[in-house]
Amino acid sequence: MGRIASCMIVACAALMPALASAQGAAEPWEGGCLVRGLDPGGDGFLSVRRGPGSENAEIARVRNGDALFLDHRKCQGKWCLAEGGVVGGRQADIRGWFHTGWCEFYP
Repeated sequence: MGRIASCMIVACAALMPALASAQGAAEPWEGGCLVRGLDPGGDGFLSVRRGPGSENAEIARVRNGDALFLDHRKCQGKWCLAEGGVVGGRQADIRGWFHTGWCEFYP
């Protein structure tokens, strides 16, 4: 794993306890997706959409190292509903659907 990727994971992991304590203890169905594996030579982003499926309008873009927070009970197949996140190193009020093919899940 590269030095930059390791730093991103450590930064995201460091942010999670602060968010959990601010929001109360995490429930077993709550989790996060660390965005990984996007080709920086390609489009380099993962679209967040209005609904589950690529036919829905794009409302945001996330990149490698960004995190999306989710409730696993609100997933439909490979699509999950993001309910907040960390985008570009800052907490983001993002709400939309994303494909989980580029996620490293964490509790």
